[in-house]
Amino acid sequence: MTFLLTFLYVILNNLSLWITVDFLKELFDPRTVNSEQVISNDQLSPDKNENNVIKDKFGVDINIGVYQKVNQAIKSVLIRDTKTDTLLMVCFVIFFSFLFKNIIQYVRKMILSYIEIKVVINIRNTLHKAFMYLPIRFFDNRHSGDLNSLQFNDVYAIRTLLSESFGKMILSPIQIIFNIIILVLISWQLSLITFIIIPVIAYVIVIIGKGIRKKARRVFFQMASVMSTFSESINAIRIVKAFTNEEKEIRKFEKVNSVYFTKTFQEFLLRNATSPINEIILVLMLSFLLWYGGNLVYSHEGLAAEDFIRFLVFLFTMFQPIKDLSGVNNTLQAGMAAGERIFTVLDASPEDYKTAGCRKLEGFHKKIVLENVNFKYEEGLPNVLQQVNLTILKGETVAFVGHSGSGKTTLINLIPRFYEIAEGAIMIDGLNIKDICLQSLRRNISIVTQESILFNDTVRTNIAYGMENVTDDAVIAAAKNANAWEFIENMEKGLNTEIGEKGTKLSGGQKQRLSIARAILKNPPILIMDEATSALDTESERLVQEAITKLMKNRTVLVIAHRLSTITHADKIVVMDHGKIADIDTHTELLKKSEIYKILSKSQFLSKK
Repeated sequence: MTFLLTFLYVILNNLSLWITVDFLKELFDPRTVNSEQVISNDQLSPDKNENNVIKDKFGVDINIGVYQKVNQAIKSVLIRDTKTDTLLMVCFVIFFSFLFKNIIQYVRKMILSYIEIKVVINIRNTLHKAFMYLPIRFFDNRHSGDLNSLQFNDVYAIRTLLSESFGKMILSPIQIIFNIIILVLISWQLSLITFIIIPVIAYVIVIIGKGIRKKARRVFFQMASVMSTFSESINAIRIVKAFTNEEKEIRKFEKVNSVYFTKTFQEFLLRNATSPINEIILVLMLSFLLWYGGNLVYSHEGLAAEDFIRFLVFLFTMFQPIKDLSGVNNTLQAGMAAGERIFTVLDASPEDYKTAGCRKLEGFHKKIVLENVNFKYEEGLPNVLQQVNLTILKGETVAFVGHSGSGKTTLINLIPRFYEIAEGAIMIDGLNIKDICLQSLRRNISIVTQESILFNDTVRTNIAYGMENVTDDAVIAAAKNANAWEFIENMEKGLNTEIGEKGTKLSGGQKQRLSIARAILKNPPILIMDEATSALDTESERLVQEAITKLMKNRTVLVIAHRLSTITHADKIVVMDHGKIADIDTHTELLKKSEIYKILSKSQFLSKK
C-alpha cells in the first residue's frame, strides 16, 4: 500500500511540474496558441497517422520519440481553441494535481507513522521481554544506567531512523528513478553529464556514513556512562549528602558529560558535512549544465528552450531526494550503531524456561541434596564453590554463616537456579533441578532479602506480587500474619496506598513486613532468607522477627545469617570458608569444635560490649 501511494505521489508530483512548465510557456509565449503548436518543434504539424508519424511542412515523415509522444499527449489535453481556455485548463490540471498529490502524501505519511510507532513499540517490548528472561549473570556485568540507555536512548535512535528515514528510503529512490527517466527522455547528452557526477556523490555519502556509524557507536556507549553516573548519584543521594560529597559528584558527572559533548560534537561535525559537500558538487554540475545546455538552445541543435527549462526543473527537483538520501545514510548509520547494541541483548542466551521434557515440581516432600557442587562466575576464573556436599531435610531450618566472601550467598542462589552450576548436581526429591521446569521450581521457593524489594505501586499489588486472583481477605490475612496490618489499616487509602519508588514512603521495618507478607501469601514449601532484621531498630526488629517466626512454621528454611543470635534455634548451621563447607552442626556443638564459628561468635559478642 505504501509503495503504491508513493508511486502515485511521484507521478502526480512530476505531472504537476511538467504542466507548470507548460503553464509558463502558455503565459509568456507571445505566439498564438492553437492546434498547430502541438509539440515544441515549429516544423511539426498536428497531422499524424495511426503509426504516430508526423509530417513536417514539406510532407516528410518524422518519427517522434517517447518524450515527444508524452509531451504531445499532455498537450492534447491542455491545448484548447483559445489561449484563455488553454490557460484555464492548465490551471485546473495544476490545482487538481497538487490537491490529489497532497491528499496521497498525507495518507502515505499516516500509514508510515503508524508503522514507525508500532515498530518502535514492538522493539521496546521485545527488548524488555529479553531483559526479563535473561539470567542474573547478565545483570551482574551490566550497570543499570547502561540498560536504561539501551531501552530508551538506543531505541529512540531507532525511532529517529524510522521517522526521518523510513519514508525517504522509499520515496527518494523512486523520485530519483522517475526524474532520471524523464531527464534521459529530454536529453541524453545532458543526462550523461549528470550521471558522471552522481557516483561521486554516492562515494562521498558512503565514506562519511562509515565515519558517522563509528562515532555514533561511541556516543551511545558514552551516553550509557552519563546515565550510569547520574543514576548512581541519585540512588546514593543520602550518602552523598551525609559525606558532603556533592561537589565531587558534580565534577564526576560534568567530566563524563563533557566527554559525551566532545564525542557528540565530533559526530555532528561529520554528519553536517554531508549536505554542503554534496551541494557544492551539485552546483558545480548545474553550472556546467547551464553553460552547455544554453549553448545547445542557442545553436538550435535538437534542444528547444521549453525542453531545457523542463530538464532544469526536473534536475532541480532531483537534488532534494539526493540530499535526503545522504541524510538517510547518516541517520541509518547512527541507527545501525544503536541496533548493534540492542542486538547484544536480543542475541544473549535467555534462561531456559521451556526445556523439552522438563518435569513440574509438585511441592517439596523429602530433601534437597547438593552433590559435589563446583561453581565459578565466568570461564577462566577460579571456583567460588568447591566440592560442596549437603543434605537439607524437609522442615529443617538450615543457616549459612561465614566471613564475607565465603560463598554462602552464592550457594543459596544456586538452588532457585539464579546461576547454573559447572559441576555436580542439586537434587530436590530425587529430581535434578536442571530437569525441573524453571517456573515450577521457583514457584516452590520464596525469598525474603535483607534489602526489601518493593515496587512503585499499591500495598495490595506489592503483597500479591506474582499471584493472580488473590482476594483482599487473603492479602489482609497475610498482612496480619506479617504484623503489617497495624500500619496498613492506618493509611489513608489502606491497601490502595501508593508506597513510592522502592517503598520510600515506608520505614525499614514496614518494608520488611510487606516483604514477609508477600512470602506468606505465596505460601511456598521452601523459604530462603537473607537476614531480614540486621538493619532495624529494636521495636521494628521485634515485630519483624515475630513475623519471620510465623513465616518459618512448617517450611524448609534456608537462612543466610549475619547475626548468630538469630539462628541459635536452627536445626543445622553450615559454616562456609573460602567456598567450602568447613563444618555442619548445631549452635551448641559448633561452639565446641569449630574455630571459625567461635571467631564469628566472639567478634559479634565483643561488638555488643
